[in-house]
This record gives sequence, C-alpha cells and structure tokens, in this order.
Amino acid sequence: MKKLQQLFIFTLFAATLAACGSRQGLKGKTAPAFTFENIEGKKQSLADFKGKYVLLHFWTTSCRSCRKDFPKIEDYYSQMKGKDFELVAINVGEKLEASKKFKEKFSLSFPMLGDIQAVSEQIYQVDAYPTNIFISPEGKVIRTIVGPIIDKKQVEVVIQQHKKG
Repeated sequence: MKKLQQLFIFTLFAATLAACGSRQGLKGKTAPAFTFENIEGKKQSLADFKGKYVLLHFWTTSCRSCRKDFPKIEDYYSQMKGKDFELVAINVGEKLEASKKFKEKFSLSFPMLGDIQAVSEQIYQVDAYPTNIFISPEGKVIRTIVGPIIDKKQVEVVIQQHKKG
C-alpha cells in the first residue's frame, strides 16, 4: 500500500511539473500573432500594440474569478494606461455580446477582443482561466501567470524585471 501511495505522489508531482513547464513554454519566444474582432466590431491584432508592454488577459464568463477581478483590473489599468503598457482582455470561445455586457457592467476602458473560435487555447497554450501573458515591446513572451488577476504592483515588477534583464 505504501508503494502505491509513493507511486501516486510521484505521478502527481511529475504531472504538476509537466503542467507548469507547458505554461511557460512560450517564454522568450515571439508571441503568436492574432487578429480578433473587438466589441465595436473592428479587427485588432497583436501588432496594433507593438512597442508597448502588453498584458493579454484571457478570460471567459463562466470563470468566477474573472468576473470578480474586472473592477481590480480596471483600477490598475486606469492608472497605467497611456504609458508603455496596454492591457487587452480576450474572451475565449464566446460571442462578442458577452464581452460587451461585461464592459458596460464594470465600466471597463481597456480593449476587449473576442476569440470566438477559441484558437488562443492552442496558440497561447491557454488551458485555465484567467491566464495572463506578458509580452515585451519587442513582441516576445516574457511571463505567463495562470490564476486570479495580478495587481498593479505585480505588473510593474514584471515590467521592471524585463527592463533590467
């Protein structure tokens, strides 16, 4: 029985390591290009934000944490926008109407795009929500954070670490 428990723990540990590694699999690589429609019906691509630090925030309406965190995201975005930073919320797998409702409900000012076909799950290795991916002004992935939203201080730390590196 003890050997079975040890095998289970080892398997769980190995699976956890594999999952963590895959989420950082894009780090240092050129961020995959995309073009999605924004809630105003206009096409936007990653290239539209070149030259800035970009935080891609992948979310869905079924994600309770995502819904709860939008006011916090808006708070730090309103303090940081206009600098060398842009936040882009990408709703994965849902119609644009869902994003419109959230933008109105929470009075959000950051760009909101819709990945209706859920292609970001493959190209950005998104397998949990929310997933936050930082991209450098040069277009390289610098960090992935999976889970509840990060705050302004965390965003600033990621940017400063990249500038020093």
